[in-house]
Amino acid sequence: MTKLAYLCAIVVVMVSNGAAWAEEAAEAEAEGSGLFSGTFADSLWTVVAFVALLIVLGKIAWRPLLDALNARQSLIENQLRSAEESRQRAERMLDDYKQQGLMVIQQATEQAQRHQQEMAEKTRQEVLAIRRRSQEEIESARAAAMEELWRQAGDIVLRVGSEVLGRTLNEQDNQRLLDEAVGKVRQSGSPS
Repeated sequence: MTKLAYLCAIVVVMVSNGAAWAEEAAEAEAEGSGLFSGTFADSLWTVVAFVALLIVLGKIAWRPLLDALNARQSLIENQLRSAEESRQRAERMLDDYKQQGLMVIQQATEQAQRHQQEMAEKTRQEVLAIRRRSQEEIESARAAAMEELWRQAGDIVLRVGSEVLGRTLNEQDNQRLLDEAVGKVRQSGSPS
């Protein structure tokens, strides 16, 4: 604040002196003397005042102004450097995120392929199990049909035997005749 007060005081003095000098110059011109028609003392004081003004402005105004400008310049340079570092850091982070994204996509693709292979294997196992159960059911139905056929053939043989022999067969005779008939049918080419 004191430097600013000094500067203001000097400017006021200079302006008032400048106004006084301007009046003197106007009077001198009116009397017929030119711009440089003043005395040596006036010129000397003008030069001394100008040099004093330069010294005071240099110490009070120019140096702080230059210091402020230099500080501003260094602040801007630091901000530019910081912005460049931030940009580079952001580019590195972007590259890292791109790499991570690619890795996630690759992992998801691999997981999807594994899942697809597992599902295909599971489906294949289920198809094989269904085929095996179907084969077993077919064999079981075939065996049951064959048993039913043999039972019906035995019943037919028993009825035919009852009619041919004219008597009712007991359980032992029935079984013996049945076994003989089944044996003959099997020997003659049973459908197996």
